Amino acid sequence: MFYFASDFQFMALNVFLAYLPIEISFHRKQGKTFYLTSFLWLLFYPNAPYLLTDFFHLEVLSIYQKNSQIFSSSLQDWWAFCLLVVGIVPYYFWGVQSMLSVIMEWKRSSSILKNTSSIFLIGGIHLLASLAIYVGRFQRLHSVYLFTRPIETIQFIFFEWTVNKLVFIAMFTALQSVLLFLVFGRNIEKGKSSIDSALNHW
Repeated sequence: MFYFASDFQFMALNVFLAYLPIEISFHRKQGKTFYLTSFLWLLFYPNAPYLLTDFFHLEVLSIYQKNSQIFSSSLQDWWAFCLLVVGIVPYYFWGVQSMLSVIMEWKRSSSILKNTSSIFLIGGIHLLASLAIYVGRFQRLHSVYLFTRPIETIQFIFFEWTVNKLVFIAMFTALQSVLLFLVFGRNIEKGKSSIDSALNHW
């Protein structure tokens, strides 16, 4: 996207940020660094579902021919569309896979979380991710602000609420849950309706 889709060069940073939780998940290990890597993964994970909001940038392309409802055949615009989709979809689902692997590691390593329902953990992560997406998209806060402006950032995230914020969080939590169901769909069709069974499959 950086080299071949000038309209979406900024997406290089977004995709890189979505890659970080995937990379961090590869380095999770029991021991002294386990809680640190878990915290860093949770901190950067919202960047993966955040990519879904980048589909709105398609509006910069000339989708329609003039004022008609006929799609433009501009190969340059369709090439940019393909690059945007390739940047968003794989990294979102790789992010989901990193979430599943991290949850399994949490349940193996923590006596507190060992008997905690995976559905509860997944739902909690979806809620936190949706909250982070809201403040990132509409209040322009980034993960790094937790280190550079911690008090202001925490205030924005947890102590300022509106109806729109609540509804947005509910919608994006539902969206992530539906997409997760698509990932688990094959297991559910085979009778493996338990989320834990699906996690073991992953």
